[in-house]
Amino acid sequence: MSDALPLDGIRVLEFAHAMAGPFCGGLLADFGAEVIKVERRGTGDSLRRMGPVGAESLWFTINGRNKRSVAVDLADPEDNAYVKRLAASSDVIVENYRPGAMESFGLGWDDISTMNPRAVMLRISGFGRGGPYSDRPGFGKIAEAFSGATNITGYQDTPPVHPGYSHGDLTTGLFGAWGIMLALFERERSGKGQMIDLGLHDGLFRMIEWQVPFWEKLGIDAERNGASFPFAGAFVTEICPANDGAFIVVSAATTSTIENLIGFLRAEGEYTVEKSDSREAAAALRRWVAHRSADEAIKHLSAVRVVTDRVYRPSDLARDPHIAARGSLVPVQTEDYGEVRMPGPVPRLSRTPGRITSPAPKLGQDNGQIDLKGH
Repeated sequence: MSDALPLDGIRVLEFAHAMAGPFCGGLLADFGAEVIKVERRGTGDSLRRMGPVGAESLWFTINGRNKRSVAVDLADPEDNAYVKRLAASSDVIVENYRPGAMESFGLGWDDISTMNPRAVMLRISGFGRGGPYSDRPGFGKIAEAFSGATNITGYQDTPPVHPGYSHGDLTTGLFGAWGIMLALFERERSGKGQMIDLGLHDGLFRMIEWQVPFWEKLGIDAERNGASFPFAGAFVTEICPANDGAFIVVSAATTSTIENLIGFLRAEGEYTVEKSDSREAAAALRRWVAHRSADEAIKHLSAVRVVTDRVYRPSDLARDPHIAARGSLVPVQTEDYGEVRMPGPVPRLSRTPGRITSPAPKLGQDNGQIDLKGH
Protein backbone atom coordinates (compact mmCIF):
# COMPACT_ATOMS: atom_id res chain seq x y z
CA MET A 1 0.00 0.00 0.00
CA SER A 2 1.41 3.36 -1.05
CA ASP A 3 1.68 6.31 1.35
CA ALA A 4 0.94 8.66 -1.56
CA LEU A 5 -2.70 9.26 -2.44
CA PRO A 6 -4.03 9.63 -6.00
CA LEU A 7 -4.68 13.37 -5.70
CA ASP A 8 -1.60 14.37 -3.69
CA GLY A 9 -0.34 17.68 -5.04
CA ILE A 10 -3.74 18.80 -6.36
CA ARG A 11 -5.02 21.98 -4.73
CA VAL A 12 -8.76 22.61 -4.69
CA LEU A 13 -10.27 25.95 -3.75
CA GLU A 14 -13.84 25.42 -2.54
CA PHE A 15 -16.26 28.36 -2.73
CA ALA A 16 -19.25 26.30 -1.69
CA HIS A 17 -21.82 25.92 1.03
CA ALA A 18 -24.37 23.34 2.17
CA MET A 19 -24.15 20.19 0.10
CA ALA A 20 -23.36 19.83 -3.61
CA GLY A 21 -20.04 21.68 -3.82
CA PRO A 22 -18.78 20.67 -0.36
CA PHE A 23 -19.65 17.02 -0.99
CA CYS A 24 -17.65 17.15 -4.22
CA GLY A 25 -14.73 18.75 -2.38
CA GLY A 26 -14.95 16.10 0.32
CA LEU A 27 -14.70 13.28 -2.21
CA LEU A 28 -11.50 14.83 -3.59
CA ALA A 29 -10.07 15.48 -0.12
CA ASP A 30 -10.52 11.84 0.87
CA PHE A 31 -8.05 10.90 -1.87
CA GLY A 32 -5.34 13.41 -1.10
CA ALA A 33 -6.37 16.72 -2.65
CA GLU A 34 -5.59 19.79 -0.54
CA VAL A 35 -9.08 21.27 -0.27
CA ILE A 36 -9.23 24.84 1.02
CA LYS A 37 -12.69 26.06 1.99
CA VAL A 38 -13.14 29.77 1.38
CA GLU A 39 -15.77 30.72 3.94
CA ARG A 40 -17.56 33.91 4.87
CA ARG A 41 -15.92 35.62 7.80
CA GLY A 42 -18.02 35.27 10.96
CA THR A 43 -20.55 32.72 9.68
CA GLY A 44 -18.82 30.22 7.40
CA ASP A 45 -20.51 27.40 5.54
CA SER A 46 -24.22 27.21 6.41
CA LEU A 47 -23.75 23.48 7.03
CA ARG A 48 -21.91 24.43 10.23
CA ARG A 49 -25.36 25.30 11.64
CA MET A 50 -27.48 22.53 10.13
CA GLY A 51 -28.55 19.26 11.70
CA PRO A 52 -27.80 18.38 15.34
CA VAL A 53 -25.81 21.31 16.70
CA GLY A 54 -23.53 21.31 19.71
CA ALA A 55 -20.35 23.38 19.73
CA GLU A 56 -20.53 22.92 15.96
CA SER A 57 -22.69 20.90 13.61
CA LEU A 58 -22.04 17.18 13.75
CA TRP A 59 -22.97 17.08 10.07
CA PHE A 60 -20.22 19.56 9.21
CA THR A 61 -17.79 17.54 11.32
CA ILE A 62 -18.24 14.76 8.77
CA ASN A 63 -18.60 16.83 5.60
CA GLY A 64 -15.62 19.09 6.35
CA ARG A 65 -13.10 16.38 7.16
CA ASN A 66 -9.68 16.53 5.46
CA LYS A 67 -10.22 20.19 4.54
CA ARG A 68 -8.65 23.52 5.48
CA SER A 69 -10.56 26.75 6.14
CA VAL A 70 -9.87 30.40 5.44
CA ALA A 71 -12.44 32.97 6.54
CA VAL A 72 -12.62 36.10 4.38
CA ASP A 73 -14.83 38.93 3.22
CA LEU A 74 -14.64 38.84 -0.56
CA ALA A 75 -15.84 42.44 -0.72
CA ASP A 76 -12.77 43.53 1.24
CA PRO A 77 -9.96 44.46 -1.21
CA GLU A 78 -7.21 42.85 0.88
CA ASP A 79 -9.13 39.60 1.39
CA ASN A 80 -10.15 39.56 -2.26
CA ALA A 81 -6.55 39.91 -3.40
CA TYR A 82 -5.51 37.10 -1.05
CA VAL A 83 -8.18 34.77 -2.43
CA LYS A 84 -7.14 35.58 -5.99
CA ARG A 85 -3.59 34.56 -5.12
CA LEU A 86 -4.99 31.31 -3.78
CA ALA A 87 -6.92 30.81 -7.03
CA ALA A 88 -3.77 31.45 -9.06
CA SER A 89 -2.02 28.65 -7.12
CA SER A 90 -4.90 26.14 -7.37
CA ASP A 91 -5.57 23.33 -9.80
CA VAL A 92 -9.33 23.23 -9.24
CA ILE A 93 -11.96 25.79 -8.28
CA VAL A 94 -15.32 24.49 -7.01
CA GLU A 95 -18.20 26.94 -6.58
CA ASN A 96 -21.94 26.71 -6.05
CA TYR A 97 -22.81 30.33 -5.33
CA ARG A 98 -25.83 32.00 -6.91
CA PRO A 99 -25.31 32.91 -10.60
CA GLY A 100 -23.24 36.07 -10.99
CA ALA A 101 -21.78 36.08 -7.46
CA MET A 102 -18.30 34.92 -8.46
CA GLU A 103 -18.20 37.46 -11.30
CA SER A 104 -19.06 40.26 -8.87
CA PHE A 105 -15.88 39.45 -6.93
CA GLY A 106 -13.68 39.15 -10.02
CA LEU A 107 -13.62 35.36 -9.72
CA GLY A 108 -15.76 34.28 -12.68
CA TRP A 109 -14.47 31.85 -15.27
CA ASP A 110 -13.00 34.57 -17.49
CA ASP A 111 -11.11 35.95 -14.49
CA ILE A 112 -9.91 32.56 -13.28
CA SER A 113 -8.78 31.35 -16.71
CA THR A 114 -6.86 34.58 -17.27
CA MET A 115 -4.97 34.41 -13.96
CA ASN A 116 -4.54 30.63 -14.12
CA PRO A 117 -4.91 29.05 -17.60
CA ARG A 118 -4.40 25.54 -16.17
CA ALA A 119 -7.26 25.86 -13.67
CA VAL A 120 -10.27 23.56 -13.84
CA MET A 121 -13.42 25.29 -12.58
CA LEU A 122 -16.55 23.40 -11.55
CA ARG A 123 -19.58 25.70 -11.54
CA ILE A 124 -22.70 24.29 -9.89
CA SER A 125 -25.99 26.16 -10.13
CA GLY A 126 -29.67 25.39 -9.84
CA PHE A 127 -30.38 25.07 -13.58
CA GLY A 128 -26.96 25.33 -15.19
CA ARG A 129 -25.65 28.03 -17.49
CA GLY A 130 -27.55 28.79 -20.67
CA GLY A 131 -31.27 28.29 -21.22
CA PRO A 132 -34.28 30.27 -20.03
CA TYR A 133 -34.11 28.98 -16.43
CA SER A 134 -30.44 29.80 -15.80
CA ASP A 135 -31.17 32.69 -13.45
CA ARG A 136 -33.74 30.80 -11.39
CA PRO A 137 -32.77 29.98 -7.81
CA GLY A 138 -32.53 26.29 -7.13
CA PHE A 139 -31.80 23.87 -4.32
CA GLY A 140 -31.53 20.09 -4.32
CA LYS A 141 -35.23 19.42 -3.76
CA ILE A 142 -36.14 21.73 -6.67
CA ALA A 143 -33.67 19.84 -8.84
CA GLU A 144 -35.10 16.49 -7.80
CA ALA A 145 -38.55 17.67 -8.88
CA PHE A 146 -37.31 19.16 -12.17
CA SER A 147 -35.29 16.04 -13.08
CA GLY A 148 -38.30 13.72 -12.91
CA ALA A 149 -37.03 11.91 -9.80
CA THR A 150 -39.71 13.25 -7.44
CA ASN A 151 -42.50 12.35 -9.86
CA ILE A 152 -41.67 8.64 -9.63
CA THR A 153 -41.08 8.53 -5.85
CA GLY A 154 -44.02 7.44 -3.69
CA TYR A 155 -47.27 5.55 -4.17
CA GLN A 156 -49.91 5.89 -6.87
CA ASP A 157 -52.63 7.22 -4.58
CA THR A 158 -50.48 9.73 -2.68
CA PRO A 159 -48.57 12.88 -3.67
CA PRO A 160 -44.90 12.57 -4.66
CA VAL A 161 -42.40 12.52 -1.82
CA HIS A 162 -38.82 13.67 -1.41
CA PRO A 163 -36.06 11.15 -0.71
CA GLY A 164 -35.08 11.32 2.94
CA TYR A 165 -31.63 12.71 2.18
CA SER A 166 -30.00 15.31 -0.12
CA HIS A 167 -30.29 13.16 -3.22
CA GLY A 168 -29.99 15.94 -5.81
CA ASP A 169 -27.09 17.68 -4.09
CA LEU A 170 -25.08 14.53 -3.49
CA THR A 171 -25.62 13.22 -7.02
CA THR A 172 -24.40 16.58 -8.32
CA GLY A 173 -21.33 16.32 -6.10
CA LEU A 174 -20.54 12.91 -7.56
CA PHE A 175 -20.92 14.09 -11.14
CA GLY A 176 -18.88 17.17 -10.28
CA ALA A 177 -15.99 15.06 -8.99
CA TRP A 178 -16.23 12.91 -12.12
CA GLY A 179 -16.11 16.02 -14.31
CA ILE A 180 -13.06 17.33 -12.46
CA MET A 181 -11.26 14.03 -12.96
CA LEU A 182 -12.02 14.16 -16.70
CA ALA A 183 -10.80 17.74 -16.97
CA LEU A 184 -7.59 17.03 -15.02
CA PHE A 185 -6.93 13.98 -17.19
CA GLU A 186 -7.42 16.03 -20.35
CA ARG A 187 -5.15 18.76 -18.96
CA GLU A 188 -2.30 16.27 -18.97
CA ARG A 189 -2.63 16.20 -22.75
CA SER A 190 -3.41 19.83 -23.57
CA GLY A 191 -1.89 21.72 -20.65
CA LYS A 192 -5.09 23.75 -20.44
CA GLY A 193 -7.87 23.98 -17.88
CA GLN A 194 -11.57 24.28 -18.63
CA MET A 195 -14.91 25.09 -17.05
CA ILE A 196 -17.44 22.45 -16.02
CA ASP A 197 -21.07 23.60 -16.11
CA LEU A 198 -23.30 21.47 -13.89
CA GLY A 199 -26.94 22.11 -13.02
CA LEU A 200 -28.32 20.46 -9.90
CA HIS A 201 -30.78 18.46 -12.01
CA ASP A 202 -28.27 17.28 -14.64
CA GLY A 203 -26.97 14.17 -12.87
CA LEU A 204 -30.39 12.87 -11.88
CA PHE A 205 -31.77 13.54 -15.37
CA ARG A 206 -28.89 11.50 -16.82
CA MET A 207 -29.52 8.67 -14.36
CA ILE A 208 -33.24 8.37 -15.16
CA GLU A 209 -32.16 7.76 -18.73
CA TRP A 210 -35.26 5.89 -19.88
CA GLN A 211 -38.01 8.38 -18.92
CA VAL A 212 -38.18 10.66 -22.00
CA PRO A 213 -37.56 7.89 -24.59
CA PHE A 214 -40.29 5.78 -22.96
CA TRP A 215 -42.70 8.71 -23.24
CA GLU A 216 -41.79 9.69 -26.79
CA LYS A 217 -41.63 6.17 -28.26
CA LEU A 218 -44.00 4.15 -26.06
CA GLY A 219 -46.39 6.75 -24.65
CA ILE A 220 -45.44 5.84 -21.07
CA ASP A 221 -45.57 8.95 -18.90
CA ALA A 222 -44.02 7.40 -15.80
CA GLU A 223 -45.88 7.68 -12.50
CA ARG A 224 -45.28 6.55 -8.96
CA ASN A 225 -45.50 2.84 -8.35
CA GLY A 226 -44.61 2.45 -4.70
CA ALA A 227 -41.57 0.27 -4.11
CA SER A 228 -41.72 -1.11 -7.66
CA PHE A 229 -40.42 0.39 -10.86
CA PRO A 230 -42.71 3.06 -12.37
CA PHE A 231 -43.73 0.91 -15.33
CA ALA A 232 -45.51 -2.42 -15.30
CA GLY A 233 -43.92 -5.77 -15.99
CA ALA A 234 -40.34 -4.81 -15.25
CA PHE A 235 -39.20 -6.19 -11.90
CA VAL A 236 -40.46 -7.00 -8.44
CA THR A 237 -38.69 -4.66 -6.04
CA GLU A 238 -41.09 -4.72 -3.13
CA ILE A 239 -40.72 -3.47 0.45
CA CYS A 240 -42.84 -5.57 2.81
CA PRO A 241 -43.72 -5.11 6.49
CA ALA A 242 -43.11 -8.21 8.61
CA ASN A 243 -45.13 -9.08 11.72
CA ASP A 244 -42.30 -8.07 14.08
CA GLY A 245 -42.27 -4.41 13.04
CA ALA A 246 -39.31 -4.76 10.69
CA PHE A 247 -39.36 -4.41 6.90
CA ILE A 248 -37.74 -6.55 4.25
CA VAL A 249 -36.88 -5.66 0.66
CA VAL A 250 -37.11 -8.15 -2.20
CA SER A 251 -35.42 -7.52 -5.53
CA ALA A 252 -36.46 -9.95 -8.27
CA ALA A 253 -34.68 -8.15 -11.10
CA THR A 254 -34.09 -10.97 -13.60
CA THR A 255 -36.36 -13.47 -15.35
CA SER A 256 -35.05 -16.36 -13.24
CA THR A 257 -35.50 -14.56 -9.90
CA ILE A 258 -39.06 -13.52 -10.81
CA GLU A 259 -39.84 -17.15 -11.74
CA ASN A 260 -38.30 -18.34 -8.47
CA LEU A 261 -40.43 -15.88 -6.50
CA ILE A 262 -43.67 -16.74 -8.29
CA GLY A 263 -42.98 -20.47 -7.99
CA PHE A 264 -42.41 -20.12 -4.27
CA LEU A 265 -45.57 -18.04 -3.76
CA ARG A 266 -47.60 -20.60 -5.76
CA ALA A 267 -46.34 -23.36 -3.52
CA GLU A 268 -47.31 -21.29 -0.48
CA GLY A 269 -50.81 -20.77 -1.86
CA GLU A 270 -50.52 -17.00 -2.20
CA TYR A 271 -50.15 -16.70 -5.97
CA THR A 272 -53.21 -18.13 -7.73
CA VAL A 273 -53.36 -16.55 -11.21
CA GLU A 274 -52.10 -18.53 -14.20
CA LYS A 275 -49.91 -15.97 -15.94
CA SER A 276 -46.78 -14.37 -14.52
CA ASP A 277 -47.51 -10.82 -13.42
CA SER A 278 -45.07 -8.66 -11.44
CA ARG A 279 -47.80 -6.63 -9.73
CA GLU A 280 -49.71 -9.71 -8.64
CA ALA A 281 -46.44 -11.23 -7.43
CA ALA A 282 -45.72 -8.10 -5.37
CA ALA A 283 -49.19 -8.21 -3.78
CA ALA A 284 -48.88 -11.92 -3.00
CA LEU A 285 -45.44 -11.36 -1.51
CA ARG A 286 -46.74 -8.63 0.80
CA ARG A 287 -49.53 -10.93 2.02
CA TRP A 288 -47.09 -13.75 2.70
CA VAL A 289 -44.49 -11.65 4.52
CA ALA A 290 -47.14 -9.98 6.72
CA HIS A 291 -47.60 -13.22 8.69
CA ARG A 292 -43.90 -13.83 9.36
CA SER A 293 -40.97 -12.23 11.14
CA ALA A 294 -38.35 -10.52 9.02
CA ASP A 295 -35.74 -13.19 9.79
CA GLU A 296 -38.15 -16.04 8.96
CA ALA A 297 -39.21 -14.43 5.67
CA ILE A 298 -35.61 -13.77 4.64
CA LYS A 299 -34.61 -17.35 5.48
CA HIS A 300 -37.38 -18.94 3.36
CA LEU A 301 -37.01 -16.58 0.40
CA SER A 302 -33.22 -16.92 0.35
CA ALA A 303 -33.58 -20.71 0.31
CA VAL A 304 -35.31 -20.50 -3.09
CA ARG A 305 -32.74 -18.01 -4.43
CA VAL A 306 -34.84 -14.90 -4.12
CA VAL A 307 -32.60 -11.94 -3.29
CA THR A 308 -33.82 -10.30 -0.10
CA ASP A 309 -32.65 -8.48 3.02
CA ARG A 310 -34.03 -6.32 5.80
CA VAL A 311 -34.43 -2.55 5.53
CA TYR A 312 -31.64 -1.21 7.73
CA ARG A 313 -31.97 1.64 10.21
CA PRO A 314 -28.95 3.66 11.45
CA SER A 315 -29.02 1.67 14.70
CA ASP A 316 -28.74 -1.56 12.66
CA LEU A 317 -25.86 -0.25 10.56
CA ALA A 318 -23.95 0.90 13.62
CA ARG A 319 -23.87 -2.70 14.93
CA ASP A 320 -23.70 -4.61 11.66
CA PRO A 321 -20.79 -7.09 11.36
CA HIS A 322 -20.42 -6.59 7.59
CA ILE A 323 -20.11 -2.82 7.99
CA ALA A 324 -17.48 -3.48 10.66
CA ALA A 325 -15.56 -6.05 8.62
CA ARG A 326 -15.45 -3.78 5.58
CA GLY A 327 -14.22 -0.83 7.62
CA SER A 328 -17.15 1.19 6.31
CA LEU A 329 -17.22 3.30 9.48
CA VAL A 330 -13.96 5.01 10.36
CA PRO A 331 -13.32 6.44 13.86
CA VAL A 332 -12.17 10.07 13.80
CA GLN A 333 -11.17 11.98 16.92
CA THR A 334 -12.84 15.39 17.17
CA GLU A 335 -12.59 18.19 19.72
CA ASP A 336 -16.34 18.67 20.19
CA TYR A 337 -17.74 15.13 19.95
CA GLY A 338 -14.85 12.90 20.89
CA GLU A 339 -14.59 9.88 18.63
CA VAL A 340 -17.00 10.08 15.70
CA ARG A 341 -17.49 7.05 13.48
CA MET A 342 -18.14 8.32 9.96
CA PRO A 343 -18.35 6.70 6.51
CA GLY A 344 -14.93 5.94 5.09
CA PRO A 345 -13.61 6.98 1.67
CA VAL A 346 -15.29 5.44 -1.36
CA PRO A 347 -14.38 3.80 -3.73
CA ARG A 348 -11.83 1.37 -2.32
CA LEU A 349 -8.53 1.45 -4.17
CA SER A 350 -6.25 -1.53 -3.56
CA ARG A 351 -2.91 0.30 -3.68
CA THR A 352 -3.71 3.94 -2.88
CA PRO A 353 -6.89 3.91 -0.78
CA GLY A 354 -8.34 7.16 0.49
CA ARG A 355 -8.03 8.08 4.14
CA ILE A 356 -9.26 10.54 6.75
CA THR A 357 -6.36 12.58 8.09
CA SER A 358 -8.16 15.33 10.01
CA PRO A 359 -11.60 16.30 11.30
CA ALA A 360 -13.46 19.32 9.92
CA PRO A 361 -11.59 22.60 10.42
CA LYS A 362 -12.60 25.40 12.71
CA LEU A 363 -13.77 28.45 10.79
CA GLY A 364 -10.73 30.33 9.49
CA GLN A 365 -8.21 28.12 11.28
CA ASP A 366 -5.85 28.19 8.27
CA ASN A 367 -5.84 31.95 7.68
CA GLY A 368 -2.24 32.94 6.99
CA GLN A 369 -1.07 29.30 7.08
CA ILE A 370 -1.35 28.39 3.40
CA ASP A 371 1.73 28.44 1.18
CA LEU A 372 1.05 30.51 -1.91
CA LYS A 373 4.49 30.22 -3.52
CA GLY A 374 5.43 26.61 -2.94
CA HIS A 375 2.44 25.03 -4.62
